[in-house]
Amino acid sequence: MGWPRPDPLDEAYLLLAYRSGRWGTRSPLVEEFEREFARYHDAKHGIAVTSGTAGLMLAYLAAGLRPGDKVAVPAYTFIATASAAVIWRGVPVFVDVDPQTLNMDPADLERVIEKHKDVKLIVPVHFAGIPAEMDEITKIAGERGASVIEDAAQAHGSAYRGRKVGAIGDAGSFSFQLSKLMAAGEGGIVVTNRDDVHEVVWSLHHVGRRPGGEWYEHPRLGWNFRMTEFQAAVLLSQLRRLDKTLSTLRRNWRVVVEGLERVDGIEVLEPPKHVDWNCYFTYIKIPEAVERGVELKLRFVKAVRERGVSLVEGYVEPLYRQLALRDPYWGLPGELYEGLRLKCTEEACSSVAWLPHYELLTDSEARLERIVAAVREAAGEVLN
Repeated sequence: MGWPRPDPLDEAYLLLAYRSGRWGTRSPLVEEFEREFARYHDAKHGIAVTSGTAGLMLAYLAAGLRPGDKVAVPAYTFIATASAAVIWRGVPVFVDVDPQTLNMDPADLERVIEKHKDVKLIVPVHFAGIPAEMDEITKIAGERGASVIEDAAQAHGSAYRGRKVGAIGDAGSFSFQLSKLMAAGEGGIVVTNRDDVHEVVWSLHHVGRRPGGEWYEHPRLGWNFRMTEFQAAVLLSQLRRLDKTLSTLRRNWRVVVEGLERVDGIEVLEPPKHVDWNCYFTYIKIPEAVERGVELKLRFVKAVRERGVSLVEGYVEPLYRQLALRDPYWGLPGELYEGLRLKCTEEACSSVAWLPHYELLTDSEARLERIVAAVREAAGEVLN
């Protein structure tokens, strides 16, 4: 994959952590990273955890999720958005996506909530770093008494109408898994502006302790979901150069998009003008694949890869078709998913591929030209 790339500043921070002898259990660099990441994302609190999935799990509990509660999630997302609820015996109900952003469609959310009046939690995903329509989603949630947890796994540095994502709702979870724009191999962080949510998430991730409490005092059951000092060290380094990274990413994204506009047989989906996003993925749509099926998309992706460009096929099935949700162990009501068809989600699965961020993080104009040429050549070979 060629990502993440070695950086001397990352190495210096890792050496600092190593020499400190403070390698875990709420160490200084972890707490410094929590403060800086939260501040950068317009949040009052940050709690660094072991993964973005763990962050969602703890945020769901802190928002009041209980067994049997329904959770509205988009059908076009990684399974963790749903499985983080299922693990607590929550019941995912699926919402279609906007065809331009591939994020939760507020109009379809209204339909789903009208059908499932007992939805307690709404989880918009800022997919590919493109912010979901948070004003509409939080309005719907407020009218129904539901909580909003943002799945911001890919949205480091993204902003919605001038506000950084993550703490627009009740809380949000970011990921630092290997492929992410900020990467520490694994890791995540929960951000929130709510003191009560912060207290619960902090306690749950720290074996049920309470802030300021005694070491062997456990007012609630919790787990060890703590980030290590080594992860925090490399993430602090990346956070402090994030603005520069985003500037390079956005500049090169525009160059590539302008080149791809001249390629027959594909479309590049551009985000709304009112959002500031991190270009985590560039959406390339093959319209012909909507009718001809996903195999055409897969052939196109293979042809691009053969030319040395890391195009990703993305999801090929909606989340509601995953066999994991039919495992009887979890006791999910099969009638919720049997026969379900969400038009925009299914079209995206059959026709949309993703150009990852690490292809655009380059200072080489020749490399950007090569990306455009690879897509053009593959389109000529496969789509014409």
